[in-house]
Amino acid sequence: MIRNTLLAIVFAIIIIAINLHSEVVHIPLFFVFVAALILGYLQPQKGWMSVIQLVVSIFAGFYLSKFFGFTPIKFTVFQFITYISPLPCLFGGFMGSYFNKAINQNDDRKRTKNRRSVD
Repeated sequence: MIRNTLLAIVFAIIIIAINLHSEVVHIPLFFVFVAALILGYLQPQKGWMSVIQLVVSIFAGFYLSKFFGFTPIKFTVFQFITYISPLPCLFGGFMGSYFNKAINQNDDRKRTKNRRSVD
């Protein structure tokens, strides 16, 4: 869990940096989705906790960047991506968890099938 917390914070720093330098919403939202997908895949049972940590980190990064005076290229894009980020985060976390469970379920079926043929 601690590993995923650190990974969520690193992803949030990367997303905030991309968000500060972005003129369009597509690229930062893509990175938000991919980060949540990775977090959901790495921890399929409680991936939502890592995703919530990512969302909180993104919001904290938004307010800290305003506090420290970092100026984004387009503030409206920066603000929009921050406020809309929970949606792709939660969807990406769910999809990552689903992919992990689907891949591992397929592996479990192969193992049980091989055991039956050997027995």
